[in-house]
Amino acid sequence: MHERRYFGTDGIRDVANQGHLVPDMVLAIGHAIGSLIRASHDAARRPSVVLVRDTRISGAMIGSLLTGGLLAHGVDVRDAGVLPTPACALLVRRLGANLGIVVSASHNPMPDNGIKLFGPDGRKLSDDAELEIEQLIERAGSRDVELTGGDIGRLIPFAEGENIYLAAMVEEFFKDLDLDGMKVVVDCAHGSGARVAPRVLSALGCDVTAVHAQPDGLNINDGAGVFWVADLAPLVKEKGASLGMALDGDGDRVLLVDEKGGVLDGDHMLAILAQRLDPSRPREVVTTVMSNLGLRTLLSERGVVVHQTPVGDRYVAEKMESTDAPLGGEQSGHIIFHNGAGWFGDGLYTALKVMEVMSREKRSLSELASDLEVFPQVLVNVAVHEKPPISEVQALQEPLAARQVELGAEGRILVRYSGTEKLARVMVEGRDEDRIREIAEELAGILARELGGA
Repeated sequence: MHERRYFGTDGIRDVANQGHLVPDMVLAIGHAIGSLIRASHDAARRPSVVLVRDTRISGAMIGSLLTGGLLAHGVDVRDAGVLPTPACALLVRRLGANLGIVVSASHNPMPDNGIKLFGPDGRKLSDDAELEIEQLIERAGSRDVELTGGDIGRLIPFAEGENIYLAAMVEEFFKDLDLDGMKVVVDCAHGSGARVAPRVLSALGCDVTAVHAQPDGLNINDGAGVFWVADLAPLVKEKGASLGMALDGDGDRVLLVDEKGGVLDGDHMLAILAQRLDPSRPREVVTTVMSNLGLRTLLSERGVVVHQTPVGDRYVAEKMESTDAPLGGEQSGHIIFHNGAGWFGDGLYTALKVMEVMSREKRSLSELASDLEVFPQVLVNVAVHEKPPISEVQALQEPLAARQVELGAEGRILVRYSGTEKLARVMVEGRDEDRIREIAEELAGILARELGGA
């Protein structure tokens, strides 16, 4: 089987102008994607992609290199400029494009960048498709690709992409939502939501205070966005706002602050939305293994079936498709909706869905969030020098089983490895915080003795 060299859990990511993102490699990636599209497209239509980027200074360079590779294979490129990642997914569906490409490293610091790919349905590509592109990248790097001669693709500036996204949000998805006078504070992370998020909220009637909405190419996620959501609390209370929202750099994640300054993560949003699922659709929701046990407990009591997946929004979406669940998401604030209009993994869309509930039920965000009892959760990281299957660490098995029996149905233990670092993670949940900390440290100590790194 081909060993993955370029794609990680969320596209191709590296420090810009280094590693996988040096110019020659980015051009090869463009050739690989162009070659794949050209080989599989409908001959009756010109092949095309939609390209967007976040506000990083390196985005224009990477986008231009990708464009060169695509045009050389006769693929038209609609360059929509700086837009949130979910806008690209929407535009791909609306325009019938073969692929969507986002140049972004999401919540990562400015020096990083990345390349995310979306299929015609607006979902991230499958593992198989990414592996095929990896093989084509290696061929392109050795110049073993066939170009199209004079049949060169067209570069089409597509500034109207922003208006298509704005119109979809205001005039279609939330056309009946009246938020007249609702005070909202939005942290745009100096990212790709800096223009569109305040405009959408204002168009729906909100009194908007926007912060970190002056991107300069260097300040994306710098002391701003989802990792700094707690900093919004004083401003939310000062403004008398109904809520605050913090986006990440590419706009596909959101965390909320209620009117009292409390921070709400993805579990809170899933709790609010899953209880109110359309009864005509399956009352099922998909979460990851990192979601709090309190969420599963609440939803089970309310008759909602909960499915769990490994960490990663792609795995959430795959499980949603196989179960026909209309809602899924991660504790990190990436919530996914699936309905007749398509797939949506959009931070602003998610926040508006919560605001829709607030408006309809005339309840504050803190009241809505109070339904979820968050169980104490302790996470301990252990440096390891190797990563054998957890089930093969013999010294761990007996105490792990005993502690899970001790916790019973009101507790949970998860031991897994980091996907990117030489770390094992021990997560323990339960009602007694002191006891779960003891259990986490006990199990972490065993792992340190058995697998501890230098």
